[in-house]
Amino acid sequence: MTGEANGDTGWLASPYGQRYGRWEARVRSRATAPDNGRPYHPLLILWPDSDEHPEDGEYDYLENGAPGEQCAEAFLHYPHPEDVPVQQEFAQKCGVDLSQWHDVAVEWTPDHVRGFLDGEEWFRFSGGANADRDCIQCAPSMHQTIQLDNFHGDDLQSAVYEVDWARVYDLHDLHDLPDNESVR
Repeated sequence: MTGEANGDTGWLASPYGQRYGRWEARVRSRATAPDNGRPYHPLLILWPDSDEHPEDGEYDYLENGAPGEQCAEAFLHYPHPEDVPVQQEFAQKCGVDLSQWHDVAVEWTPDHVRGFLDGEEWFRFSGGANADRDCIQCAPSMHQTIQLDNFHGDDLQSAVYEVDWARVYDLHDLHDLPDNESVR
């Protein structure tokens, strides 16, 4: 996926959604021009099949403010009404050179949402329902998107976001994986 200086970029979205499972991808990103303070934004997301956000949640299981950063970040959005402030959890793991290949995964079950980086768990969230939101893992069906987002319009720092492979397991497949299964 290429992000041009003029703002032309791309994204991929799976047409197949499901409630619960495991999504994995081997990715890396890097800028291809000097830093001008206007970077692209590489993302791996589970987006609601309904396209109703924030009502049906969103799991940004790898979201970075610039290609090739040194910290992996995740933003897990609770399902909540549009008229309340953003309801989300945040995770960060630094010391990760995202310009190099990494295997990233999110596992979503009726009990939790947890993330893996190169086969090691780096976040886990569950519950959290209150008067403003449903539990973090209570979203309806979602599908994978892979994006190199343009948050700035034009005159961007050009970049690439590479995907070696991506795969999806349904909930039944998860029972066949060891608890600490590497996503390689």
